[in-house]
Amino acid sequence: MTRRVALTAAQYAVIAIVIVVAVGAAAAYVWWPRAPPAPSEIRIGVVAPLTGSLASFGAPDPWLASYVQNYINQNMGGIYMQAYGRRIPVQIILVDTQSSQSTAATVTQQLITQDHVNLLILLHTPQTIDPASAMAEKYGVPALAIEGPVDAWVVKGPYHWTYMVGWAFPQLVQTYINIWNLAGNRTNGVVAVISSNDVGGRTFYEVIVPMAEAAGYRVVDLGLVTPGTTDYTPYIIKAKEANATILAGDLSPPDFATLWRQAHAYGWVPEVVTFARSSVFPSDMRALGDNLAYGISVEVWWFPSISTYYSPLLKMNASQWAQLYESATGREWDMAIGYDLGAYDWAVNVLERAGSLSPQAINQSIATTEMMTMAGPIDFQNPFPSPGVESLIAQQEPFMLQPQNKGHYVLLPLFGGQWVPSSRWGWKIVPIYSAGLPVETYPMVMIPANPSNATSTYVNATPP
Repeated sequence: MTRRVALTAAQYAVIAIVIVVAVGAAAAYVWWPRAPPAPSEIRIGVVAPLTGSLASFGAPDPWLASYVQNYINQNMGGIYMQAYGRRIPVQIILVDTQSSQSTAATVTQQLITQDHVNLLILLHTPQTIDPASAMAEKYGVPALAIEGPVDAWVVKGPYHWTYMVGWAFPQLVQTYINIWNLAGNRTNGVVAVISSNDVGGRTFYEVIVPMAEAAGYRVVDLGLVTPGTTDYTPYIIKAKEANATILAGDLSPPDFATLWRQAHAYGWVPEVVTFARSSVFPSDMRALGDNLAYGISVEVWWFPSISTYYSPLLKMNASQWAQLYESATGREWDMAIGYDLGAYDWAVNVLERAGSLSPQAINQSIATTEMMTMAGPIDFQNPFPSPGVESLIAQQEPFMLQPQNKGHYVLLPLFGGQWVPSSRWGWKIVPIYSAGLPVETYPMVMIPANPSNATSTYVNATPP
């Protein structure tokens, strides 16, 4: 027997409502905008010279890349991406340029086409930054370039996808002139200038000669030399015959070591030496041997006692960062660790503000950066944070201020330092000209004719 139950009008109405709600929910599920699927990781490609003539620049990079990746993934749980509603882990892929421009281009292209990186970090000197930037522009991948002469990079532009933080050669040369001025009448004002015949060396050479002459120094022009030159005798003879007491230049570390050893062997020892690229790192100073690093002066772009420099990523100041690096690696801090960590500060900030891995969103986020980093202040609306730099650039390199170049670089401060003996590390750099930065300065020492007998009052001084 089958029971039949008649439905009332009210029951029909309830059923109709249920059907409408179910159909609406199904439609919403199908048509309502949903968050895109989250990627499994954020890929950051880092291009640096780990071997070759510029290996001292990249020496901290393997440890630093590993440390930062672990910190982001383990301490932060990844980088929060608003578009996906969650934190996403990072993979940092570090590649070696072998200090070669052609290799830099090749490995950057591989990061883009094979590893499919979302963001590039380009580190250390024009030999890496310029060819890697060209690849970023070719493939439309956002790139952060840091540590090197911005003017040597700008001339290869204009750029859409690449942004750079560093300094310009007029700043560097002005720092050298201020160091020479500290020597006063202890020199005769005659400067021998020599530089490498590559993109950085040529730009340096074009700037230093007119600026030195305008400052009242007499220049002995030794010209441009081929990288890898092994015999500097003709240049040394010319400088000695001109009675040059100051030597300035821009050579790779191995090339400068060859020049400086041969100068001592020949008996020409200028009283002041200011050298870019080759005199920046303690490892290169130790490699000179025979106390030959004593008194060499150089531009300083980062120093642990600059109290305003701060890492928002690691939440520590410059002094704490230098101490952590030395404790973790057993190696002396160097300037690169400040700029390198600054690049990661910048990268994480950019990705967080972009909120997605869209290249256009990341690119826009880079352009609107305004932050303090371990490398210093990065603000593309205020590219000249140091007083007087903009007017110096306008006078010496007005092409930097052309509309197509503005908004893609920031010029950070430089000051002057000098290498002296260290009881702990062998050699350390001490500030001798502050350029208004919050660093304690020390009296300049002249380069001794016989450095093997030289001693320094700074052996136990407080600078790290």
